[in-house]
Amino acid sequence: MAIENFPFTFKELPLDKIERDPNQPRRDFGTNGDQNRLLLSIQQYGIQQPLVISEIQDNRYLILDGHRRYLCAQKLALTLVPCRIYPKLPVGQFESLRYEIQNNRRPWRPLEKAEALRSLKDIFRFENNKKLAEHIHMSESAIQASMQLAKEKSIFLELMASYELTDSYQIEFIRLKPKLRKIKDLEVDNLIKILFAKVQAKVIRSSKDFGALGKIFLRASANEPELYQFFRSPEMTVSELIQRAMQSGCSALLEQVIREISGRRQKGIAFSSQEKVALEQLAILLKKVL
Repeated sequence: MAIENFPFTFKELPLDKIERDPNQPRRDFGTNGDQNRLLLSIQQYGIQQPLVISEIQDNRYLILDGHRRYLCAQKLALTLVPCRIYPKLPVGQFESLRYEIQNNRRPWRPLEKAEALRSLKDIFRFENNKKLAEHIHMSESAIQASMQLAKEKSIFLELMASYELTDSYQIEFIRLKPKLRKIKDLEVDNLIKILFAKVQAKVIRSSKDFGALGKIFLRASANEPELYQFFRSPEMTVSELIQRAMQSGCSALLEQVIREISGRRQKGIAFSSQEKVALEQLAILLKKVL
């Protein structure tokens, strides 16, 4: 049933008739500063945006949206609060409506969003992320990345929080992490801390740099000297790493050609006519650049 089939009304209700939802995906209601600003606003101007609630029993209501306003109202000892009241909703519709309201407001914390998506998937028993993506009009890859974040080790989640990584960096890190590997004496945990420090210092300025770094790690063995220099040099950017890796790749290719030609000569293996043409073209090019 579409949510439009459930009528709603606006009315002031006694605060003690309203309950917080223990299943609310959001756990972070902002800093103390955020809460104080809202508290002062409500104290001066009142609650400008009604709480969104759903009736669960006669004269008992559950909050869909507005937990921060509810907490502030309690602190200010308000007796009545403005509400947008829905009738009792099926669990799936309750979660869908809450998701839509909160998704179009303050940006989700990544873990909060992951939990809300998981809850929707479980409630509607979607067999895969594609079905969930169609339900909430979100890309399947974005859902996959968000849910993967919830599976990460708590140590990495705490690290991302301590370095104040934004949502886009956190999502791109989840995509990069499986590609990371030990570089000489630097373990993966060391690499992660260095990356986060580079983000914090604005040496890495875009979350897209994590994607570019992932491509270089796909050839980590060939690019190990350049990667080691990147992680040992606090000021070295991903762009500089890419440029050096490209130069190194060209050198490695030339060395391979030299080894092949030398080996063929030592073994007395003749070159084919097609190979001779290619070698003549290479000789002409080398004369131009040397």
